[in-house]
Amino acid sequence: MLTVILKIIPALIFFGIFIFVVLQVPYPKSLTQASFYQIGIFFASLFLALMITFNLFFKNIFLSLSFSLGIIFLLILKALDSLNFITTSLTLLAIGLLFSYFKKAKKRGLTK
Repeated sequence: MLTVILKIIPALIFFGIFIFVVLQVPYPKSLTQASFYQIGIFFASLFLALMITFNLFFKNIFLSLSFSLGIIFLLILKALDSLNFITTSLTLLAIGLLFSYFKKAKKRGLTK
């Protein structure tokens, strides 16, 4: 029970940081008018919060990184109004390929 709580605490801390960023950083009218600081701090805090949260479920940091990166890419494409069927399917294909690459291989015995 204690190990579960210790794994949840970093996710809560990073989501707290993300909520703090959303509430405290002044937001621009559009993504194209945003400064590098506003974009960087928003997406970095969201990426870290998603990565730590997905790591609780996947128990593999590389799967968590690739899934979080895919969500960030989809959000950026949506904000730039470039999200359509082609970009969505290509992003999901790339994430699927990353998942298949980082999946844990089943260990086989020496005799099999």
